[in-house]
Amino acid sequence: MNIAIVEDRSSDADLLASLLNQYQEHHSIKLHTARYSSGEAFLAAACEKYHLIFMDIYLEQSNGIETARRLIGRNAEALIVFLTASKEDIWRAVQMHACFDYIGKDALDYSRLEEILDAARKRLCIQTKMLEFYNGKQKVRLSVPKIQYLVSHDKYTFITLTNGQEMRYRVTFSSLCALLEKDVRFLLCNRGILLNMDCIRQADREIFVMTDGQSFPIRKRNHTDIIQRFRDYQFKKLNEEV
Repeated sequence: MNIAIVEDRSSDADLLASLLNQYQEHHSIKLHTARYSSGEAFLAAACEKYHLIFMDIYLEQSNGIETARRLIGRNAEALIVFLTASKEDIWRAVQMHACFDYIGKDALDYSRLEEILDAARKRLCIQTKMLEFYNGKQKVRLSVPKIQYLVSHDKYTFITLTNGQEMRYRVTFSSLCALLEKDVRFLLCNRGILLNMDCIRQADREIFVMTDGQSFPIRKRNHTDIIQRFRDYQFKKLNEEV
């Protein structure tokens, strides 16, 4: 689950981050968390990728309610939890169409956070994230973390899992990419090739090598951007695991 904390008070952001780490340990789930000190910084980043946003109503440089309104146009599926130190402002949060829940800062503790995250996971179906599509009249459900890479060939899309199993489906590559585009793990390294970056074993200037030994060429036209995205993902994972 990708989570953003939009909070300009470092002490409040630190407390929330600590509680999220506690939840992660207790529930054995990976939470990818990023912090922003202003609404403008959050909107300038890739805010479309977040599933759950903790948004302070009062931000020094911008208003949390207005930031949420602007977010809705770019990520209508995101769940927003408003943070406020004033009970009088709770009604403003509740009136927001995108308000999933709210937390009074004086009531922010582990039990309250756990309640919200449990509900969010149920709403988003992140707990067991699945890729679902139809192959003809047959409905296919695949565990997203177990997908190693997708390759388009002719009128088929070939999907290889982390256990080495390869499956062929008569479904467009673009339609599957659209289903996976918000998952930060997946990288379009070339035309018709989508890789799970968790499964990339080696990278150099020209190719990515996967855990099963299969290698894929990196597209030359936006080669630098592709390599940089992979490095940024590796760096983010490394920091989260420390």
